Amino acid sequence: MDLSKRPGSRANGQRLTRRRVPLSCVACRVRKLKCNREKPCQNCIVRGESNAASCTYAEKVERKNPAKSNPRSDAEDMRKRLNRLESSILSMISTGEKPSNLKTNNEMNLEEVNNTTEPLDQAGGQRISVDTRSTHWDAILHDLGAMKDAWSEENDKIELSSGSHSPANNKDHRPSLLSGLTQPPDRSTIVASIPSREATDKLVTRFFQSYNPATPAKYVIHKATFLKQYNKHWVDPSKTKIIWIGLLFAIITIAMQSYTRTDEVPPEYQGTSPALIQLYRVRTAQCLTIANLTKPVDFMIETLYLYANIEYVDERDGDMGTYLLSGTMMRLALQQGYHRDPSHFPNLSVFQGEMRRRIWSAVNQHDLLFSIQIGLPKCIRYAECDTQSPSNLHEEELYEDMKELPPSRPVSEDTEICYQVVKLQIMRAYGYVTEFLNVLESQSYEEVLKLDVKLMEAKANIPSHLQLRTLEEMANDPPYRVMERFIMQLFYNKAICLLHRSYWNCVPSEVSRNSWFYSRESCVNSSMALLDHQATMHRAAQPGGLLQTMKWYHFPITNHDFLLAAMILCLDLMSILQHDSPYVCECFISETEKFQAIQRSRSIWAEVIDDCRDARRAVSILTSVLNKLSTTKEEQTRAANTSETNDILSASATNPNVDSLRYSPYFTDQFGLGIPLIGDQPTEADFHMEGDFLETLGSDLTVPGDFNWGVWDQALGQKTVCRFWKSPSGHFQTT
Repeated sequence: MDLSKRPGSRANGQRLTRRRVPLSCVACRVRKLKCNREKPCQNCIVRGESNAASCTYAEKVERKNPAKSNPRSDAEDMRKRLNRLESSILSMISTGEKPSNLKTNNEMNLEEVNNTTEPLDQAGGQRISVDTRSTHWDAILHDLGAMKDAWSEENDKIELSSGSHSPANNKDHRPSLLSGLTQPPDRSTIVASIPSREATDKLVTRFFQSYNPATPAKYVIHKATFLKQYNKHWVDPSKTKIIWIGLLFAIITIAMQSYTRTDEVPPEYQGTSPALIQLYRVRTAQCLTIANLTKPVDFMIETLYLYANIEYVDERDGDMGTYLLSGTMMRLALQQGYHRDPSHFPNLSVFQGEMRRRIWSAVNQHDLLFSIQIGLPKCIRYAECDTQSPSNLHEEELYEDMKELPPSRPVSEDTEICYQVVKLQIMRAYGYVTEFLNVLESQSYEEVLKLDVKLMEAKANIPSHLQLRTLEEMANDPPYRVMERFIMQLFYNKAICLLHRSYWNCVPSEVSRNSWFYSRESCVNSSMALLDHQATMHRAAQPGGLLQTMKWYHFPITNHDFLLAAMILCLDLMSILQHDSPYVCECFISETEKFQAIQRSRSIWAEVIDDCRDARRAVSILTSVLNKLSTTKEEQTRAANTSETNDILSASATNPNVDSLRYSPYFTDQFGLGIPLIGDQPTEADFHMEGDFLETLGSDLTVPGDFNWGVWDQALGQKTVCRFWKSPSGHFQTT
């Protein structure tokens, strides 16, 4: 037989022998797992085989004839072996054959998740998607664990999902937009920026004690587990992963921000806190860069979530930074399989599974909120994920070594996570509303009513300890609990506004149009409720108030909601004043109350104009709109006086659907329409969008049936010039 044709022979007649010494331990090679090559390795420790003797490696044997080694021949032989393997895979696909010795996608992918190793730069072990529906070629190649034994020592360091690259310390950081245009500092420089142990201890304690529901950063961190990792870090900082160091920087940054936000800066940070916040914020970003955002690793999602909360605090309404971070975070979570419930993967521990539910809940809500603020669809629809809600448990019931998850406690039982569990139900209904509104095809009005019922059911399920009460009734409650109650009401009313504002003139089938104004009534009622909450929260934020340490105007999402509510009322008032449509509903809320609510909101914005980034813009918008309403009111009053007798009720006789008080001079004088409003007028240099918008519309602030609310949302969120105009067809457009 010709030796050159035998599978184990070279073309020159020499028998092919294996020369490379396996780098993985014997146990990992047998199980076809990825070994971190320590002694003992991580996998052996996880299996309880902590004795070094149980984790053994093959000894290196000197090569007998190194001079005869032919790299070109080795590479050719490798290509032949890969070709044979590819043919085998294609054959199995075509015949539907599944060898018994190959593990399922679930088993192999989960072993990759649980047994990832740390690259040389200590970025953390990479995780691939555990979604069994994955169409990526990793899902097939990771079933072929023996493939790794065919590579050289250099190639053995390469992750299958990233392809070939040079060592981490020599490669460029790409893509540049994600990794920065300059090389980040080295590890020693970053670690040197960590405060002393004593100072860091205080900041970590502050992080867990200064909980603010508007930025629920600690929700994704299990305190006991983090403190265990924290103490381990101080034993030998050189062994700590760089991404975990980024997590630590994020935590101390949020702690420092809480000092400045509540005017409680300790003496040791007086005068230096802004610079330190900036330093720690940059160090967090640099750690994320070094760990490589394109390769999701342990602690990546948690660190990125905290970093997004850091950036959010310093943003204005309409800034895109946090929205883009949210999209990146969501994509990484999808790549790691957070959108699939951990119950599908038995190799995940009980603790890991529950923390993944918490993290997915936080990331999903973050994506929803910032997508709505910008006016764009969210990244993933609920039909594309099945991760269940986190369990309502006390923190001490959740720990790393737990074997079974306790039954979730009823939401009527208050726990550290109860608010997040209840809020998730409201946010999920909120999310269904946004999915519905972003569908391009025409939808029936009955779907609007179904979503309305879903929102009301979510609100009805709020337990008594999270129900909003008067400030007097909440006088003895902690500030965070008061803020939690307000936030859920704000989200509910904002969802109602978004759902119904596009359907003001819609009616169910077989219902008289003249007798159905449900959507308009719901939208206006919720707008009034939002402005009432603004007034109450502003009163509570005064010195000595319940929310003096959690001021509502520190957060752009809340500011956006209040401004939106005021503008809906303005548009509603102008629609009634114009009364061009024959279908104008009865004034279930009087115009007097609406004007008072808008003017009260404008006065509140004026009071915080020096402390809130969005206040000056809000004052300018509301001032302009109220002036337009004043002009329209005066014109109609003059027209009524010249065409009718001195009877001020004659106008209402011709249109009984409109409140007769709107033609009363007393009503005009009472609310200051036509006279200067309080405060100085903002300069033109301060604002751009609102002047062009209102000047273009003139006094016509009616809401036509084809009004593009999506364009309106994006206009409110922009700081650049945004011009609205009506096309020849009568549709609103923007440039």
